[in-house]
Amino acid sequence: MCTSAVLDHLVDWGVTVGVVQASLTGLLGILSDAVSPARVHLEDDGEPSPGGAPPDAAVTVRSVALNRVGRSRRNGPLLDLELKVAVETRGRDCLALMEQMLLAVERHSQYSIVSTGEFEPGEYTASIRDGLGFLVRVPVSLAFEEPSGPPVLEPLIAETMVARRIHGRLVDIHNKGIPNAYIRAHSSVTAVVSDATGHFEVLASADELQHFAVAVRGKEREMSASTSSLPVTIRWE
Repeated sequence: MCTSAVLDHLVDWGVTVGVVQASLTGLLGILSDAVSPARVHLEDDGEPSPGGAPPDAAVTVRSVALNRVGRSRRNGPLLDLELKVAVETRGRDCLALMEQMLLAVERHSQYSIVSTGEFEPGEYTASIRDGLGFLVRVPVSLAFEEPSGPPVLEPLIAETMVARRIHGRLVDIHNKGIPNAYIRAHSSVTAVVSDATGHFEVLASADELQHFAVAVRGKEREMSASTSSLPVTIRWE
């Protein structure tokens, strides 16, 4: 999905497109600095490649998809999105440029590169059309207003719940921490994001067995873990 189509889709949602554009602009700045003086070109809606790109543009960047990851709350409610961007380079120096851009993206922990085995069927060949390249995930968080509930016409009977903070870590099958994952205990309305080492702290009920909604790179799963001893480990397999 190209940039204009992505932004038009956001307008249909009734959200602010400037946040998405700013996130994409930030990535473009990092790539441009990495390959300077080579030129980076942002492909627009319906533009052919490579003929539509300027002849001196060594790198072409195009938006592929905009996916909803979930919702979280950091200084207010947020809609968490993930913009997937294709970065393609051609020409004699394509290998050197690829190396420079990959290193530049890896130095910024908010981005993640789509690895082997994580591509959707046909996604790479459809996104990288004429040269060498890679796909980058760009996180986007949009603030929104939560609708207020209807007036209460009858007395509300509420049950009190003793809450506690659960410390834990989200790891893969190799016990390596998974960063930038969204984690929410079913007993809480608040989601959190794991840090660079996969650690997190979430508010939950006092129940020993806790059920979690976990989202990693756009994929969401329901997972359970015992909290009899802390920190708890959640294994993404």
